[in-house]
Amino acid sequence: MVTTRSQDKGPEPQAGDKRSHSKAAPAKAESPDPKQQKTESSAATEAVEGGGHNGEETADAKETTSDTKISELISKYGELPLSETDLRDPEKPTPDTVLALLLNAMLSSTRISHSLAAKTVALVIKTGYHKVDVLKKSTWQERTEVLTEGGYTHYREKTATMMGDLAALIEEIYDSDLNSILGMASEDPAKIRAELKHIKGLGDVGINIFFDTAQHIWPCLAPYVDPRSMKTAKYIGIGGDVETLWEAVSKKPDQMCRLAAALTKVRLDAAEKEFQG
Repeated sequence: MVTTRSQDKGPEPQAGDKRSHSKAAPAKAESPDPKQQKTESSAATEAVEGGGHNGEETADAKETTSDTKISELISKYGELPLSETDLRDPEKPTPDTVLALLLNAMLSSTRISHSLAAKTVALVIKTGYHKVDVLKKSTWQERTEVLTEGGYTHYREKTATMMGDLAALIEEIYDSDLNSILGMASEDPAKIRAELKHIKGLGDVGINIFFDTAQHIWPCLAPYVDPRSMKTAKYIGIGGDVETLWEAVSKKPDQMCRLAAALTKVRLDAAEKEFQG
């Protein structure tokens, strides 16, 4: 559903409306010509019915505007998640990429500014903690220092502990590869969500972020847009439901991921006005 600003319009003239005259009507009016009546009646009917055609043109115009906005969003802000970090293959479902996206979701879901969260995620990846073996071998003190350097000071001790628990869980339950979740959950998004809830430090907000950012490498998650970003999509007039956006990107998971990333960027930077109108 595309939302538009309402515009005040005056009432449309109706056939047969009486008009006032400055002079009185003659005592005896001429009988109307039946042929002329028929012509005027047909013209009035066409004028009323013609609104449907204009409505279709308006709908087409709205759709074109929405498509243009979506293209602009993806072009300007639609980078794949973590593409600006040292992650080697952000577009491939490697064990490192999946773990990096999970750590991003975990670190970004707490009450911390998105700029500090992004800085910390980049540093965590640069340190190599998106690799299960590196994360497992790290000490609690080392992880705490990395988090502190990234500016993640308020939650550093608790998060350092959860990162250590995550490494152990991945090794013991998922054979050192989070991609195992796909098979365990039969690629069912609801079951994947339930499985991810077993991870300490990853609540509903974190899982929403993971779904948002991982749908290009786990296509079974597509289409997905974080509920907060879905409000942004509706606000700027590109659609009020995820299926509308899914159709707009030709049902391509990578494009859906880029659009979701763009909407997140616009929301976090409060740049909605750029795409209004």
